[in-house]
Amino acid sequence: MNKCPYCNTTHNEILQTGFVGCEHCYEEIEPLKEAVKAMYQGKKHKGKRAKNGNI
Repeated sequence: MNKCPYCNTTHNEILQTGFVGCEHCYEEIEPLKEAVKAMYQGKKHKGKRAKNGNI
């Protein structure tokens, strides 16, 4: 799908503006979903750590 059913943002709109319409776009717009998957290639987010090591 190239259009988000939640916010109606299209893939072309994202390419033109550089802004994603909502959090659902990442799962609903197939080219965006594939691009994110390719960027991270299976890496998992581990969160931020403070500079001094404390959370």
